[in-house]
Amino acid sequence: MNEEQLIHQLKTKKPDALRRLISEYQSYVCTIIHNIGRNVLTGNDAEEIAADVFLAVWQTADKIQTGKLRSYLAAVARNKTKSRLRSLHESVPVEDDMIIDTSDLEADVEHTLLAEALRDTIESLPKQDSEVLIRFYYYYQRTAEIADEMNLTADAVKVRLHRARKKLKQLLVERGYTYEP
Repeated sequence: MNEEQLIHQLKTKKPDALRRLISEYQSYVCTIIHNIGRNVLTGNDAEEIAADVFLAVWQTADKIQTGKLRSYLAAVARNKTKSRLRSLHESVPVEDDMIIDTSDLEADVEHTLLAEALRDTIESLPKQDSEVLIRFYYYYQRTAEIADEMNLTADAVKVRLHRARKKLKQLLVERGYTYEP
């Protein structure tokens, strides 16, 4: 069964599709949970979050786009894990991006446009380079983990990261984006 068929079966609520989803993506989801919750979450916490992820995907299957199943699972796993981490602490530090200040709407729009430009630029990189960047910065994977999953050496991953960052900077500058500290 390919991804498109699996998504269709999830959308039509076929129980076998959920079993297949868990079977194929359990380790992927658990890796994301582990990488984000490193040294904080217990094994039971991670299992519970994974179950919550698959339940949420089952309940919201109509939102999954063809070709985006892994991305959707990763986003749900990341959000569920971060939510659990917040719930484990009595006080959650307020981050700058969590505060909505309507007086600075221009800056908010600029931030959104920059995020879109960054995402588009990363997607324009060669597949392996963009995957290494996304795994490292978005899924919080270590270089050794990326190397294992992509059948590369850890040094090759470090070189790809370095080159991808350099290329990303070059492309962003060409598109008119610069960084001024």
